[in-house]
Amino acid sequence: MFALAVMLSLTSCLKEGDTSVLVNDPQEIPFITDYLPEDLLMLFGEENVHFGDCPPVVELEFRSQHVYVATNLQPPYAPEPGGLSPITYLHKLSRQYLQMADYVGMNSEEFRCKTVSPVYLTGRGDDFTAYFYESPQIEGAPEYAVLMSGTLTNEGIKNFIYGYKILKYNDSVIPSLAYPVNSIFILKDRDGLAEQCSWFNDSLFHPQKSMKP
Repeated sequence: MFALAVMLSLTSCLKEGDTSVLVNDPQEIPFITDYLPEDLLMLFGEENVHFGDCPPVVELEFRSQHVYVATNLQPPYAPEPGGLSPITYLHKLSRQYLQMADYVGMNSEEFRCKTVSPVYLTGRGDDFTAYFYESPQIEGAPEYAVLMSGTLTNEGIKNFIYGYKILKYNDSVIPSLAYPVNSIFILKDRDGLAEQCSWFNDSLFHPQKSMKP
């Protein structure tokens, strides 16, 4: 009876039709509003952040092609809302355990993948939000705060939305066409679905990990 009472008192994370019980775990997940810049979250929109401590297992490779939703830049430097971004993004989430995962990604302007570990996830059901910091190996050596959200489906990520803020450049020489520090961009997939696709191979892997200390 005592053992049964202990098991019933443990925090569980059950999905419909799932009889498994996940007991409390020593993971320490930073709350998204404490971890990411407030202005990035404000522009991203609370309605696009999926809160909850039982995110789906988002272990897949997918591709997103974007239209601009919002930016904090002013014309003529601001991309036009609704305009098509020329950059294609490739994402891979793997090795997920509860609310942590590894991320590998690149875009069509990069030659090598960047890796981030851990990435933090929040959400419930099929809805999730992933958030992290990254340092892509491109001109200027920028650092970004990043978050992405959507709904997991068999075809990919539905209602995919992606946002990032440029925190700083680490190179002493910054490209003349680079956006300034503190620029924020919010984008969504142009057809509403970031399609699942197999894009990753070891030749794209960059051995130096990018992660927030």
